[in-house]
Order: sequence, then structure tokens, then C-alpha cells
Amino acid sequence: MKTIVVDSHNEIFPHWFEEYLRMRLPLVVVRIDQHHDMNQDCPSLPAREGRQIFDYFAKIMPYLYDYAKGKLNEGNFTCPAFYYGAIGALYHFDPRGTKIDAYGRVLGGDFADSPKTKMRSEAIGGKRISRILWDDAQTKLRRDGGKMVPVPRNISIASFEGDLKESRFPVVIGFDLDGLYGIDERCPAKEVVGKRLERVKNVLDCISSPVFACLARSQTPRAYVPPELVDHLQQAVLHLME
Repeated sequence: MKTIVVDSHNEIFPHWFEEYLRMRLPLVVVRIDQHHDMNQDCPSLPAREGRQIFDYFAKIMPYLYDYAKGKLNEGNFTCPAFYYGAIGALYHFDPRGTKIDAYGRVLGGDFADSPKTKMRSEAIGGKRISRILWDDAQTKLRRDGGKMVPVPRNISIASFEGDLKESRFPVVIGFDLDGLYGIDERCPAKEVVGKRLERVKNVLDCISSPVFACLARSQTPRAYVPPELVDHLQQAVLHLME
């Protein structure tokens, strides 16, 4: 399995679209992370101007790297991926618990209950600006830290495994190291990391053939993982995914 290492988690965005363009199928994302990263409100991509969707992404692919770093952040990069069709469902697992939050689910060759998005345009300073949001008319939202995010469905690991077993879509993994240990934690890392790795292994064992894994070190724009632990945690994750 190919493994991509990035710093901020939003840098995974163009890699999703490369795979979407290659497979011409929406992705199932398995996110292992302390945070859901399901915030909204980000700028749209340039207008398609009538081009077919895959021709459009092939043309702007180099720009997606700049868009991910300059226009998105570590909290809102998932919303536009749903909007443009690169993601069909996302399963979020925080290793501090034992359940999975499902934002949409796989039903064989289809998706159910995926969060819906919309574009809102407004004139600012004589220019029309378009931004991508969750569609509150079609998706139940909740307030989290002052931001509106979709309400997930909480499922067991066994249910997650059943979904993936029947899936006809490519699966990719997004692993943020703060899933193992965050900057604000009080318990010593040696007391909790091993247990969390075991829980992660239970989730990874459900994924038979992931296309790639993207590992986020999460040191910018601020550190979400203690800097002195980043290399150690990265090696532990890479070893787990071998």
C-alpha cells in the first residue's frame, strides 16, 4: 500500500482527487483522527465552464495542491471533497473510543445518507465570491465549537466491517497522528498510545485492500501533536500499516 506523509491534514485533498480521477469512482475515506475535520465554509474551485467533470479535474490538478494549502485548512477540507464528488462516505474513528462515526455509508455499489453540500454566492467589494457549505435543508447539522457540522451515525466496528466488505468503491485511509496522542493530553504517552494502537489495528484489519494511506504529522499551522513525539508516532503507525 502506498503511504503519503503530509504535515497539515488538508494536504491530503489533491491526493483524493488524483485517485478519484484515476478510478473514476467516489472514494470511501477511513479517518483515524482525534478530530472529525468536518467544518464547512471554504472557497469554491474555478468554474467548470461546461467541461466534463473528469476533464475539468485533469486540467486543474496542479492547482489543487495550491488550493489545498492556501484556501483550505485542517478543519474544512472534507466539505469541498463531498461537494465535488470525490468522497461518497467517510468513517471517522477516534482511538480514544471504540465506535465509529459514519458520515454516509456504503451500500454495495451505492451510498446512503451522505452529507449534502451547497454553494452560496455573494457580492463582496464588487466581486462575486462562491463558498461551499453543508446543505442544512438536506443534512442534519449540529453546532460544535461554534461551527456547524453534519450529525454522524454512530456505528460499531462490526457494522463498519460489514459495510466495507460489500463496498465496490476504493478505500483510502487518512491517519492524523493526534489520533494517537494530542498536544493537550495529560496522561503520559506511554500509558495510552499502545492501547490506542491496538484499537486502530482492529479498524485497519477491516480494510482488505486500501488504495493508499495518508499520514498527517499535524505540526502546522499549529502543533496538534507534541513535536518531540512526532517521529516516534509516525514510525509506530508506519509499522502498523506494513
